[in-house]
Amino acid sequence: MKVCPRCSELYPDDAAHCPKDATPLRTVLDPLIGKTVGGRFRLIQRLGTGGMSSVYLARHVLIDRLMAIKTLRRDLARDPVQRDRFLREARAVNRINHDNIVEISDFGETDDGLVYLVMEYVPGEPLLKLLSDGPMAILRALDIAEQCANALARAHQMGVIHRDLKPENILIVQRKERRDFVKLLDFGIAKILDAPSLTGSQQIFGTPGYIAPEYIQSTDIDGRADLYSLGCILYELVTGALPFDYEYPGDLLVKHVTEPPVRPSLRHPDVDPSVEEFLLRCLEKNPENRFRDAFHFNAELRALRERLGPGDSWGGLDETRVPSDPVPRSGERAVPESILSSLARAIERAEDAEAARADQSGPRPMTAPYGVGAPRDTLPDGVPRPDLAPVVPIDDPDALHIPTPPALDGDLRPGAIEAGAPDEDQAPTPLQVNRDGLVGARRWRQRYDAIRQALDELEGEEPSPPEVEHSMAFAARTLEELEEAVAQSQAHQEAVEALTERARDFRSTLGRAMDQVAARLSEQRGQFDSLVARRNSLRARREVARVKLKRGVGSEGEADALLWELAAIEEELRAAGVECDALEARRVELAAELDAHNETFEAERAHLVRVLGAQMRQLEGTANALRRPLEDVEAHIRGAWPSRPPAPMPGTSSSA
Repeated sequence: MKVCPRCSELYPDDAAHCPKDATPLRTVLDPLIGKTVGGRFRLIQRLGTGGMSSVYLARHVLIDRLMAIKTLRRDLARDPVQRDRFLREARAVNRINHDNIVEISDFGETDDGLVYLVMEYVPGEPLLKLLSDGPMAILRALDIAEQCANALARAHQMGVIHRDLKPENILIVQRKERRDFVKLLDFGIAKILDAPSLTGSQQIFGTPGYIAPEYIQSTDIDGRADLYSLGCILYELVTGALPFDYEYPGDLLVKHVTEPPVRPSLRHPDVDPSVEEFLLRCLEKNPENRFRDAFHFNAELRALRERLGPGDSWGGLDETRVPSDPVPRSGERAVPESILSSLARAIERAEDAEAARADQSGPRPMTAPYGVGAPRDTLPDGVPRPDLAPVVPIDDPDALHIPTPPALDGDLRPGAIEAGAPDEDQAPTPLQVNRDGLVGARRWRQRYDAIRQALDELEGEEPSPPEVEHSMAFAARTLEELEEAVAQSQAHQEAVEALTERARDFRSTLGRAMDQVAARLSEQRGQFDSLVARRNSLRARREVARVKLKRGVGSEGEADALLWELAAIEEELRAAGVECDALEARRVELAAELDAHNETFEAERAHLVRVLGAQMRQLEGTANALRRPLEDVEAHIRGAWPSRPPAPMPGTSSSA
């Protein structure tokens, strides 16, 4: 099987050039190219390969939409734990549904054991690529971080922790309405808090440069671990370097736990003091000293951005900003032996994993999983892309114009496959959507009409053999069945699309309501914590006043005033606690409603997809049935065509 590198259409092995655009065809390099996964998604180009999975660009054969298909390595798919961990990404993302997270619309397993996820196709580039340009303008970096935090806020509400946030997993998409639109991906090792764990307590799956200390120490983690990773990323965007100097990954793991980060101003002298304070708070060893959640992170980030001023300024004001919710910073201290021993085990595991990844796919696997340009309607030289050529009337007896049949999605012959991956230095080619319809129905119709026209011309001279007429009658009936089945399948797909759109709208509406409640809850918790700190301070002052009274050096008026103030604070605390409880109950109620809706939606969609899959398999069989009779008739025509007498020259008679 061969592929056109310009329009991505597939052709038989004996074809040399694409009949649509005359581009020389290339031999397929990957045995999965040309396969149809799940009955609807035809793999047309491999975008990237990592240690555990590969990502392909696919075309939805029913609606001409480009998708991204992530496939698990076949050897790992045979391991139930690895298989469930891979599919957990789909379940995690389906719980979240946020504009800044790459959507996963489907998942499943083929009859031959290929496990796959169907994802939104995002023609963007990873944040890692932007980092190669050096430090980023501060306001641009803060905008990217805010979008990441928005996505994490929704994920954390739904009980999902990413656990492997890094620049490779953040896509930057250029849109008309904004310069940098963020899409988070790869929730493959996400922790779902209310689901049983698939990872052992001695396993570390994060990336050394961005992993939170509590994760290294194998302690319980929550959303603040993701905020630590986001802090490392923001630090790198602002300074052009990671927060720690290191020689090898194990050394980096140790420093996350034992050493304070290098102050950003030492990396980049123009870093504003308020930016430095913000970054260092993100990177506190103790989660209690970081921002309490992603909403708190973004509230402080927006205040910081307002303080810095407009444009790309590195500071709107000179004085150092005093944090609105200050916490004591922890200095260096001795590390307990238990932590050092766990670090030693973590270092060994991380180095082994790093070596394994390097052996398989290099240190940065799948750095551009979706880095393919969007489809376009012109060829590279600006020439409009031609659609499939119409059937040409056969006026010239030496010309025989019969469109080539569509390539099938069946097994490829081993001789047509070359082992190896595409040239990494060559960027993927922009692709066109298929113009031939489902299973090439339009091209089958054009092929049949061309053969019928040629046969009619031949029958003007002598009748066709009975077997030829039988083949054409069979092809005509089969083609009608194919076109009717295509219409039914497309109508069924429209039902799937309508259900998906209704579910997406519901998730978005409910998600925004959840965000509003959770943001209020975060703010209320901040007030509650401030009241607790104030109450504790008053209790300490009252105790000092009581001691002074016993010694005869204090006054009862001061002690009574403190007592009344303490009583007022306790009342405020009770009211704040009631408000927090009410908001938390509402948030849980909305999350449960979203989960229930997701379950209902998935059940309905699974039923529709099963029916659609059966229809697609039947369609493929019907299209296959057209190939042999039309090939037989075409062979008859080509054999009879040269025997036709030459047409008379203009101005001469046939008798002459």
